[in-house]
Amino acid sequence: MKSKKILAYGVGIAGLSLIIPPASAQSGQAEQLHCNAVGYTPPQPLGDQKGHSISVSEFTCRVEGGPLDGGLVTGGSIWEWHKSHAVLLSGMGVTRKPGTTLAWKQLDGKMELVMSDGKVTGVKGSGHGRYTLATGAAADRKGKTSSFTFKSVGPGQWVVDVTY
Repeated sequence: MKSKKILAYGVGIAGLSLIIPPASAQSGQAEQLHCNAVGYTPPQPLGDQKGHSISVSEFTCRVEGGPLDGGLVTGGSIWEWHKSHAVLLSGMGVTRKPGTTLAWKQLDGKMELVMSDGKVTGVKGSGHGRYTLATGAAADRKGKTSSFTFKSVGPGQWVVDVTY
C-alpha cells in the first residue's frame, strides 16, 4: 500500500521536484509554481535491497509571481528512492511566457514522505538548480542558480517555492 501512496504523492512531485526553475539565491526574489504530474512510471524496484527503487515523472506548472508570472513550465525528473526518502538523479525543464524562455536543470534535490498516524499523507523536499538558457524578461538569470522547496497539496499536485 505504501508504494501506491508514493506513486500518488511522490512520483508526481518527483517530476516537480523538482520542476523548479533554478535562479540566484542572492537576489531574494521569489516565484511560486503550481504543478501537476502529467506522466510517470510507478516506483520500480531495483532488486538489490528492500525499499530501493527509481521513479520517473513528467510535469507541468503554472508560475505565479516575478517576471514569469502566468508562464508555463514543462519538465521531468528521475528520483532514486531508499524507503521513504529520495534523492534527485536528474531533472530539467523549460519555462515559457510570450517573449521569455528559460531552460534549467536541477543540480541536487531531496524528497521525503510525510506521514500522519502511520500513513503517507504527502511529500516534501528541497533542492537547487541552474538556468542554462534565459531570454526576454528573465535574461539576467542565465547561468545563475536558485533554491527551491516543495510540498504536495494533493495526489499528483504540488507547490514549489523558488528563491533566486
